[in-house]
Amino acid sequence: MTDRAKFIANVTNSLGRIDVLVPTAPDASTGTAGFDNPDAIKANADRALADAEKRASELTGLMAYSAASAGWNVHRAANPEDAAGLIANICERKNAQSVLRSTHDVLSQIGVDVAVTSTGATIGITEHSGENSSAKVDQSKATAFSADIGITGVDYAIAETGTVVLHPRSGLSRLVSLAPATHIAVLKPGDVLDSLDELFALERNDFLNGELAGSLNLISGPSKTADIEGTTVTGIHGPLEVHLIILE
Repeated sequence: MTDRAKFIANVTNSLGRIDVLVPTAPDASTGTAGFDNPDAIKANADRALADAEKRASELTGLMAYSAASAGWNVHRAANPEDAAGLIANICERKNAQSVLRSTHDVLSQIGVDVAVTSTGATIGITEHSGENSSAKVDQSKATAFSADIGITGVDYAIAETGTVVLHPRSGLSRLVSLAPATHIAVLKPGDVLDSLDELFALERNDFLNGELAGSLNLISGPSKTADIEGTTVTGIHGPLEVHLIILE
């Protein structure tokens, strides 16, 4: 057994799994090694989405528990009106003056703009753009770091770890979830995957299809670090406070 195969076998055994998958040689069309052929990769991705839909209620419940354990402030909303009210309450409690939002459809569906402006705060969108002029970048950063709250939807969520997954793109600058001191994420049923395995199955399929976004943000609670003297400090590299609003 080669060193590479031994390494993969050790990791597999440590994870408590039986089948040891060994990657094939690099594919000529992609230049990367793969554990499965394209048909198997697509099947894995389809299965991940079907599982998320079929087990939506169960996985949402698991996500709520894991997210709370990870440090999210978890809220359950029975309808869009309740979700909008929760957002307005957070804005009022934080005395927010400036709010940024993504263009996730779920935010329009719950009326996030009206909810925020009803508290007296302003709301805007910081675009993720391919324009790299220094003036444009500086303006975008200044707007994001001066905002009190950032609000996003969720591209995926991971029930196993309480993680929110975001793909920065047009209509979703990564700064919306990273720069403001408070981040609110709105999750709808069907967005929750069981584990990172399902997420990576989807990402692999998107990569082969040429649809993979340029980057991926995995958010598991508020920003924290223990680099200094082993003491955990919250809010160093991102939001100090994070809220997850789960639509029923």
